[in-house]
Amino acid sequence: MFDVIFWDWRAIVEEIRRLDVLPSEVIDGLHQPFCGNGLTKEQCTVVADALEKRARCLSQEGRILLNGTRTTESDDFVFYKVRQEQNYSTNRAVIEKFIEYLRVSKGFRVC
Repeated sequence: MFDVIFWDWRAIVEEIRRLDVLPSEVIDGLHQPFCGNGLTKEQCTVVADALEKRARCLSQEGRILLNGTRTTESDDFVFYKVRQEQNYSTNRAVIEKFIEYLRVSKGFRVC
């Protein structure tokens, strides 16, 4: 099982979108929990391979923001009401855990 907070998950899903390895409708479904959306085993492998290349380019203390921007600034844990996209980010450690999960997964659904 891969367990992650909402703020990380949104950034991960948008990073998957930028990989351009899955159809947009599949990626859109990853934002919808409890709807039976997810990835097949084959899709997990494709995403893991592509994400692994991206993770190697991210420093250990680096983060990926929702829009794909990379930063080494640590999360300030401030909730931004106006510029909400600033609330979403993920880091290399979380991405690496997700890649590990994808490698052993037989597919998954977002719950």
